[in-house]
Amino acid sequence: MSTLLILGACSDTTQDPNVQNCTPTNDNDPCTQDTCFDDVTTHTPLIGDQTWYQCATDITFYVMGDTQYGGGAENKNTFHINALNAFAGTAWRTELPSAGTPVAAPLGLLIAGDLTQNGKDGRDEALGPGRDEIGEFERDYGLDGTDGLLNMPVYEGYGNHDYDSDEPDDEFNWRFYYDENPTPSVERVVSRNANRVGILNTAYGNGGHYSWDWGNVHFVNTNLYAGDEPSQATENSAIRDPRMALSFLRDDLRQHVGDSNRPVVIYQHYGFDEFGYEDRWWTLNHKDAFLDVIRPYNVVLIMHGHTHATYRYEWEGYDVINVGSPYYESYNFDGQGHFTVVRITDTSLEVSDATWNPRTEGREPKFSGWYLHKPLQPACMPETLSPCGGN
Repeated sequence: MSTLLILGACSDTTQDPNVQNCTPTNDNDPCTQDTCFDDVTTHTPLIGDQTWYQCATDITFYVMGDTQYGGGAENKNTFHINALNAFAGTAWRTELPSAGTPVAAPLGLLIAGDLTQNGKDGRDEALGPGRDEIGEFERDYGLDGTDGLLNMPVYEGYGNHDYDSDEPDDEFNWRFYYDENPTPSVERVVSRNANRVGILNTAYGNGGHYSWDWGNVHFVNTNLYAGDEPSQATENSAIRDPRMALSFLRDDLRQHVGDSNRPVVIYQHYGFDEFGYEDRWWTLNHKDAFLDVIRPYNVVLIMHGHTHATYRYEWEGYDVINVGSPYYESYNFDGQGHFTVVRITDTSLEVSDATWNPRTEGREPKFSGWYLHKPLQPACMPETLSPCGGN
């Protein structure tokens, strides 16, 4: 309810007989404006921004980080994909409003960086062909849900491990063979955007950042982190270039969100936890600039990888999720792999950790660990909207 009390002031002029000093009756509906004329209350619907509220949102998707081909257990991603493919239909955990209802088929998988351990693309090295780490990622996870082992579209970003440090010392150091093109994994993310399912906006040039809409929710991938320049804390820091991601985010939100108050989800590799506050990743100035950009918008969730573990926390009033990884042999002390499950409607956000056991090769995933629920306050919407279609 939005209340408008119209008062008539004393004067020597003739008053409009339709304007009275009366108090409207409150119908307790946040999507009406209550006005009073001639002691009669009128409840006028307040409809949201029709440029984007065209359908009713109910979306489900998964999030993870750190596939890191070339690092960790060789079978970790096979088990992880088994779990991701099997999870739809699992009953939502009892602590959340969706309790007992089956998890819907996911619209896609978001991956928050570190696709590879070393950024290798299989080129010849001193002793023969090197490992094609980024090729293995593409083979297993695919792109559109039909061309790999995974049965859903993929929305990956690059992380610090996808940049190898350009410091070759002799021909027996594998980096020697990446001197002229030190970031093939990063470049592959950029090139895959041309065929990525349903994206709305992509960064100019070689940035690789992109955004899209699912329902009434706007998603932005800022890859390594939402900054314009790399940290100068170490020599390796300077090599890991965020490629003007903050400028992309600023322009994208202005163009595709504006003052609509639509929900925004942002994900990147570096986080806001203790590990993420080390200057060798991104600095306080980077974080302050990021905060300045997102403050005018309705950012309902920020997600990241980098630590290989999973947990939820708050940063500057924002809900943040460290999304989990396939690393069951280390980092996750329960000896299991983890990923994040998200459901968003126009009025609710539900997020939970999910886990799988290597003893079952990931084939029996379940909800576990932390969870998050918060109501969302949408702009007022028509009552007759049809469900939003997926990409």
